[in-house]
Amino acid sequence: MKCFKLFILSFAILTFSCTKDEKKDTVDYSTGVFVVNEGPFENGTGTITFHNDQDTIQDVFGRENAGKALGNIVQSMIKFGDKYFISINNGAKIQVVNTKDFKSVAEIKDIPVPRYFATDNNKLYISNWGADFNSGAVYEINPETMTLSKPISIGGAPENMIIHQGKLYVAVSSSSAQNKSNKVVVIDTKTNLVIKTIIVGDSPEAIVLDKNNDLWVICNGLTDWTNPAQNTNGSLYKIKNDLVEASFTISNGANGLVVDKNGDRLYFLMGDRVMAHDITDQVFENESVYDGLYYGIGYDKSNGRIYFADAGDYQSNGRAIFIEPISQATGRFTTGIAPGFFYFSE
Repeated sequence: MKCFKLFILSFAILTFSCTKDEKKDTVDYSTGVFVVNEGPFENGTGTITFHNDQDTIQDVFGRENAGKALGNIVQSMIKFGDKYFISINNGAKIQVVNTKDFKSVAEIKDIPVPRYFATDNNKLYISNWGADFNSGAVYEINPETMTLSKPISIGGAPENMIIHQGKLYVAVSSSSAQNKSNKVVVIDTKTNLVIKTIIVGDSPEAIVLDKNNDLWVICNGLTDWTNPAQNTNGSLYKIKNDLVEASFTISNGANGLVVDKNGDRLYFLMGDRVMAHDITDQVFENESVYDGLYYGIGYDKSNGRIYFADAGDYQSNGRAIFIEPISQATGRFTTGIAPGFFYFSE
């Protein structure tokens, strides 16, 4: 695997400090980079930062909705049709806004601990942990009526999902060291029934699709804070035709899997390093391509930029950093508190 090592001080820095006046200008939010900021843990509200190459706007939901708060904790977002759907997990709701002006159009309530969305532009799903963080389920969202289907119960703490060839693949994480999960659950999107369980490593968290239509799953490994001797390694799994074809051992806590625009290189976070893994590699080379301790990672396939979320102290504004692997230029901009998720709207 050919890796590039990037050091932010060695390259041209594209620093974006311009913040648009909160009320003067009309902004079109249909395209751009969104950073989902969780907000202070268990108090206050999360926010969403909007960024393009001209402007950075903080708390776009509050700006466009008369100061209204999203709630605590803001987890993720996705576009479906002409709407954005935003999950607020402690608030047990999904906020729905127009893509163009970010005005609120609906709230879907009473969904315990909503997490991540998946769509194929025909169907839309949301994962959730359940009120006990262990009785996880997946719901289909009806975007016309803004209602939820009956829960598709799968247990554990379902996280990221992906739809491929009429099947919804759900990475089901462990809610604790005592409630271990090591499975990817497969749901038939025609019937919303579970049709298969694929066994992978401990605590699968994220899942992506490569150029060969193979799935890759990153597993955090178990973390037992009271008895670290029980901790297990993280792992990276390749799934082909619903069967495990390859697996690689990585460090405990590795997370945040993304795939590049060509579909042949994976990036993820591992401790204080950003790792790359080519899909043709037969072994995990344990080489970092960038150094830094980050809370989230994203990849913008429209321009090939890799984004990192720096949450800092989790109590004050964080920042987003991006890298352009070809030009080796970097840039950064301020976010809200505890940035953790990127969404790229084209």
